[in-house]
Amino acid sequence: MIAHPHATSPSELAAFIDCHFAERGIRPETVIAESWYRSINQHRLDPGLRRVDNVLSATEIRRHQAQHEAYLSIASQGVNGLAKRVVDAGFAVLLSDEQGITLDARLPAENGLYTRSGLLVGARWDESIAGTNGIGTALAAGQALTIHRQEHFLAANARLSCSVSPIFDAQGRLQGCLNATCLYNDGPKQAQHLTLQLVIMYARLIENTHFRQRYRDRLTLAIKPRDDITDLANEQLLALDESGRVIGANRAAFMAHESLARPLLGLRIEQLLPARIDELLNLTRGGACGVHLRALVDDGLLEVGLRVPAGYRQRPTPAPSLPPSAHPNLDELAGNDPQLQQDVRRLRKVLDKDIAILLTGETGTGKEAFARAVHEASLRRAGPFVALNCAAIPEALIESELFGYRPGSFTGADRKGMKGKLELANGGTLFLDEIGDMPAHLQTRLLRVLAERELVPLGAGTSLPLDIQVVSATHQDLAAMIRDKRFREDLYYRLCGMHLKLPPLRLRTDRGELIARILERQPAANGLRLSTEARAYLIGHPWPGNLRQLINSLRYASALAEGGVIDTSCLPQELLAVEPLPKQETLPAIHRPLERHLDDSEARQLLLLLRQERWNISATAHAAGISRSTLYRKMKRHGIVPPNQAG
Repeated sequence: MIAHPHATSPSELAAFIDCHFAERGIRPETVIAESWYRSINQHRLDPGLRRVDNVLSATEIRRHQAQHEAYLSIASQGVNGLAKRVVDAGFAVLLSDEQGITLDARLPAENGLYTRSGLLVGARWDESIAGTNGIGTALAAGQALTIHRQEHFLAANARLSCSVSPIFDAQGRLQGCLNATCLYNDGPKQAQHLTLQLVIMYARLIENTHFRQRYRDRLTLAIKPRDDITDLANEQLLALDESGRVIGANRAAFMAHESLARPLLGLRIEQLLPARIDELLNLTRGGACGVHLRALVDDGLLEVGLRVPAGYRQRPTPAPSLPPSAHPNLDELAGNDPQLQQDVRRLRKVLDKDIAILLTGETGTGKEAFARAVHEASLRRAGPFVALNCAAIPEALIESELFGYRPGSFTGADRKGMKGKLELANGGTLFLDEIGDMPAHLQTRLLRVLAERELVPLGAGTSLPLDIQVVSATHQDLAAMIRDKRFREDLYYRLCGMHLKLPPLRLRTDRGELIARILERQPAANGLRLSTEARAYLIGHPWPGNLRQLINSLRYASALAEGGVIDTSCLPQELLAVEPLPKQETLPAIHRPLERHLDDSEARQLLLLLRQERWNISATAHAAGISRSTLYRKMKRHGIVPPNQAG
């Protein structure tokens, strides 16, 4: 074995790799050579390593599988089908996620050698850990391949021959890999060609199953080349919205149209086929039906099948441009704060990718405004935006509010039934505010709905398909709640596809510009300006109520202003009663000695609100946007006792 080259030049690395393969009579493909470069130069791995600790603990495996429950369920048919055909021939079948962690495995009866080789659930095959290998390299390259014996980077894996195909979702993102691996195969790499084709076929089956499940209530097109009509790998599947735009596709469709100047998602059907969506729909007769036609595309004859789901009604095409929203957009909410601007750029990248968004931050930081802005910036903006405040509804009513019910479901129910927030949000965005206050038994039911994308209202006999963007928000520490068994960990991972933490107003670097912009939006502003002293007071205030408190204060000050100027006499008295923060201060200076025993930010904010409202429970609950029962519950949890009840 040639010595491992540490920190060498590209030419020395190339010589090392060439010598390694030449010694074994191997002419590696470019993708494998590039993987070796990454393994040495980027991941700093040693190819002579014969033992790798790459298996998760049992707890980590369970958590990881729970996060990928829907993916596992959809992929099971493909995994089982491939296993039936290759396991008896000595192959192990593995399903991995997008990180290269195996989620499912089918092994031959005598499996000791396989498990000792890392072919088991919970093994990590990312290139950064295992170097060049079937799963890790297929993920890195985004293509199907075979890594045969000593093409593996680590000596520990030189006995393996792995045929792998990546699995993509309907938005073109990697979901994971399907892998068939055998041990001690002394034959040539070409002998694995048929195995690789089988793996590719079942990977496409998994992708197509995911597509059909995801878009079962949408218009879908199936396009097949007439000269290869039975080839599953080449069947293109496209999902369309009511205006005929592509909103989802399988891998074959993405590959067939990768030469287009514009991305496939968002294109209208007439840009791909010589037919419009309304013309195709005119060929159907309503109900659960479809139509097949032939079309010439690039001088090739295609079979095109349109599927129309049962009960489908074409909605009118939305206007090309929607009227401007009264709500601030993402850029306005980010303002000139560098961190928020960066977060918004990241947020725009995940829009319309079926990624749940979790907004956290102190009370009043603008979480609902951000949720609305997310909706307005997405392709769902023509659909409904439905909000449910989990803390403002009595616990006994949350279930019916969220899931709805059918007539006669329970005593006292509306005889016409009621649609729940989930059903009302179908086709749009559901905003679950104060998700940390959702009762435990409803967390379980919500998790199931989000995983299966189906809703069964109370008293209903059939399920309804759901197509919603979920945005959740809370000011609570969900990690601490998970540790205390007050919030389900698996639900957290369903809701937290992307986490955006909104900074409190006192930490925003653009407070001055933000104050000016909010003042301009006030109906009574009419060109009002802030005096220098009033502006300094507003910028320096600790703002325990954040944006909500600032907006109310400016609205009050605008009403009292005279002579076109807002001075300190126009500001609410509670603002003037608090000393402005020094520039380096990051926590409210008010009541600090009495707060030292409260180590929770929610508790400190609650105490401050109670004092501002003179311990009036109704007024405090209204100011916090929660019910009185929720307020009492929070006070009990944090050990907050009114002064007249303290012993």
